[in-house]
Amino acid sequence: MFNVIVKGIVFLNTIFIAYFFGTSLETDIYFYVFSVVVLIAGLVNGMDLSVIIPEGMVVMEEKGHLAAMKFYNFFGFIYLMIGVLLFFILFFFSIPIYSAVSTFKASSLNDHSNILVLSSALPLLMMLSNYYTSVLTTLKYFTAPLIANGIAQVFSLAALLFFHNEAGIVAVLAGMLAGYILNIVLLLVFMRSRLNWKFTTSRIRIGSRITKNLFTVQLGSAATFIYNYGIIVLLSSLGTGIYSAYSYSLQIVNIPYSFIVAQVAAVAGIKFNEEAAKKRYHSLNRLFQENMRIILFILVPICFLTWLYADTIVKLLFFRGTFDQKDADNVVYFVRFLIFLVPCLAINTFLSRLLISIKKVNESFYFQVIANIAILLIMFFSTRYFGLSGFFSCLLIMNYLYFTIACIFLMRWLMEYIEYVKFLKLFLRIILLNLPLFIISLYFFKYIFFIVPVFYIVVLLILNRFSNLIPSLHTRVFNLINVK
Repeated sequence: MFNVIVKGIVFLNTIFIAYFFGTSLETDIYFYVFSVVVLIAGLVNGMDLSVIIPEGMVVMEEKGHLAAMKFYNFFGFIYLMIGVLLFFILFFFSIPIYSAVSTFKASSLNDHSNILVLSSALPLLMMLSNYYTSVLTTLKYFTAPLIANGIAQVFSLAALLFFHNEAGIVAVLAGMLAGYILNIVLLLVFMRSRLNWKFTTSRIRIGSRITKNLFTVQLGSAATFIYNYGIIVLLSSLGTGIYSAYSYSLQIVNIPYSFIVAQVAAVAGIKFNEEAAKKRYHSLNRLFQENMRIILFILVPICFLTWLYADTIVKLLFFRGTFDQKDADNVVYFVRFLIFLVPCLAINTFLSRLLISIKKVNESFYFQVIANIAILLIMFFSTRYFGLSGFFSCLLIMNYLYFTIACIFLMRWLMEYIEYVKFLKLFLRIILLNLPLFIISLYFFKYIFFIVPVFYIVVLLILNRFSNLIPSLHTRVFNLINVK
């Protein structure tokens, strides 16, 4: 419930940005800078779930709570130093840095320098917030971190609503900064009061294995950073308003991922770690198959229905204020492509959790680097010659090829006990089950506009009853309908 509220606030924030500012150079720079900040924080926080948290759980099991606190505090202090260094670099040299690594002119960046200056503190605050949230989640405290993280979004939304006329889009960043500061304070107070956490810093011995894993994870995260940053640069070079439209579309596309995939993966990842620690590989495979079966059964219909209703969704959410028809058309175009990336994101999230649980980070690094570089290079040429259609077509085709072909070899190499081919067959069955429904819905869409989702879901449940894709689903739905 709290996660839905927090994500809802984030989404509201985007809706009001679209309402007050539409798509413009100012919003392009804001979304560009904010995306880069998130990527920087993600680059550093990549060590959390991949290495630091699993190793911290081992320390907790073998040496106790006090040793685990010292272990987590050590990395928290390292994050603090990295964040402070990034803050000084971005605060004093933001314009030359962003003008060198982006397609924006120095004069445009100088006109919006307040966005750059205010955003310079965000990497430090995001890194610390993400890190301590991960620590608390691992200790199975879910609600308190969500409430604390929601504060940053509430402050950002409130500042936008009250000060957009006076400060413009800078109000969003100012509110976010204030919210993140309070967020971190609340997280630390909670850890101190509820967990009796002692924030003492002491030098601990990091073994060569952990050091190697940290280095490899950072190389992999750097490859992901370059890939995602390449997308930002490509889109921001295609004209004013394009990257803003892309950012708005991502908010719609991320709804099923944030509300379904991310939540299930967060809990499943902990279970993966527990089963892998006990070497219950058969159970790992069963958990993976069951989770992915249900998630994809839900996601694939969402993808098809979102494609059908993209125009309606965008107009309902954004088409008001300074957001005009041209802006809406761009966002609709992006949504219809990007929504089909959600199943790939789901697969990638669960495969990453599996690899982390069995500590195969080093081996998967090479696949990650090669895939990201290959996709980015092909995307560069397809965008250059075919524009936006080339960009999105390449993005979809290359991602699906990676998860349906390359990952077969990856899983056979690292986790032969995961029946990945069986999973792909299941994925194909789910798509084939939905495809006729999508075609029929598309044909009758104009005539039964409001009935299509009901028709689609009812027929899908009936087909599932006969195909037996999810055996228990029919019984669960039947019991739900007949609740007295």
